[in-house]
Amino acid sequence: MDLSFDNNPSRSARIRRELRNPSMLTVILIFVAISTVVLAPFAPGWISTTRDSFAAMAKKKEINEASMSSLGAIVPSQIAPWMSSQVNTMLDAEGPLDWQVVSFRSGPCLTENLSQLPGSKYSTAIADACGELDQIQQAYSGNCFLASDCNIPEAAREELRTAMGGVWTAFSDAGFVLPYDETEQVLP
Repeated sequence: MDLSFDNNPSRSARIRRELRNPSMLTVILIFVAISTVVLAPFAPGWISTTRDSFAAMAKKKEINEASMSSLGAIVPSQIAPWMSSQVNTMLDAEGPLDWQVVSFRSGPCLTENLSQLPGSKYSTAIADACGELDQIQQAYSGNCFLASDCNIPEAAREELRTAMGGVWTAFSDAGFVLPYDETEQVLP
C-alpha cells in the first residue's frame, strides 16, 4: 500500500484542491465574486439615486442657511413675507426637513435681531409670531419625525395660519404692501 500524496504544484491543481476543500477565505472570495456579478446591474441606479439624494440634502442645507441670515439683510417689510414662506413650507411638509425648515429661535427671530426693529405693533407681532411658531414647531415635531410618516394634524395647520394672520394684520396696519406679481400688474 502506497501512502504517498501527490502535491502537484501547478496552478490548476491548487485551484482544484481549494475547490474540493475550500478555506474560509475562498468561500468569502467566491461569495464576493458572485455578489458582484449579481448586483452589478443595479449599481448605476443606486449611484444616481444616492447622488440625487445628496444634491437634495445640499440644496435643503443651502436653503436653511439662507433662512438663517441676519436681520440686517432683511428690511422690516420683508420679514412677514419671509415668515409666510417658511410657514407655507411647514404647511406642505412632506418630511422632517420641511417641518424644521428654519429655527424660529435664531436667525431673524433672534431676540437681538428683533430688538433692531423700531418699536411698533408690527415688531411686537413679529416677535410674538416667532415665539408662537417656535412653540408650534416643537409641539408637533413628533408628528413629522419620519419622512415616511409625516402627518401634520389640522390643529397644527390652523395654529400656523392663526399665527401668520396676526402678522399679516400688523403688516397691513404698518402700511406695508406686497409687491405685485407680473400677472397682477395693470398695463397702461
